[in-house]
Amino acid sequence: MIYSKVFLKLHWGFSVSVPSVSKSRPSVYLPPPTTLIGALSYGKYRGYDTVLVNRRPGSPAYNLLNVKAAASFSKDFRGTYIEDIVRNVILYFQRSGRKTDPKYRYGVIPSGKVYSPNGKLNVVYVTDSIDRSELERLSWSITRIGCKECLVSVEDVELGEAKKVSGKVRTRYYFPDNVKIIDGKVEYVEFWNEKGFLWGSESDRIRYALPIITYPLMSVEVEVEAKEAYEVGGEYVVFS
Repeated sequence: MIYSKVFLKLHWGFSVSVPSVSKSRPSVYLPPPTTLIGALSYGKYRGYDTVLVNRRPGSPAYNLLNVKAAASFSKDFRGTYIEDIVRNVILYFQRSGRKTDPKYRYGVIPSGKVYSPNGKLNVVYVTDSIDRSELERLSWSITRIGCKECLVSVEDVELGEAKKVSGKVRTRYYFPDNVKIIDGKVEYVEFWNEKGFLWGSESDRIRYALPIITYPLMSVEVEVEAKEAYEVGGEYVVFS
């Protein structure tokens, strides 16, 4: 197994909608694995919105299913979560009698965002299905995290061998909620299942534990009992 640790600088912050929302769009506190894998796939599938997977349309990120990903804020990161009031098209939420009436075309809705101009995000990818040179190239090709306005700059990329470990470890990266927490506080959220990249079918949700403080928004370290974890450049990422 090899890993890539990508050090990202946010231009203003990011917004990634929580699962199943439509008109209202609260955001998660940290970008989930599906978003991180999608960001990594952009360097390989730029210009392709969909690919065929067993004759069904799906996200190009489907081809990176064997990549594990996790994120945390850098140690000096300080941010805040807010919900802006945004004017959006809501025509497709209206019943048929209103869809031709211009006064029902737009609405004011809350849109969740994590704000931290120049804040830094650390992302780790662990895989045995991508060779080292391609993983490095794709890591440097990341341009955004979340929606198209969530621009990032890659400050540095670290590559190395991911050493598999188990037992007690300390981590700042999020992990599934079935991992036993020994010490530290977390916030629980739901992310989409990492295999949910096919169009027209709803994926399962997975509950994750985020080692964070919500105000000011920052990552903290917790101790857990891991069944599957990897040492990546002096840190640990936990997947079960």
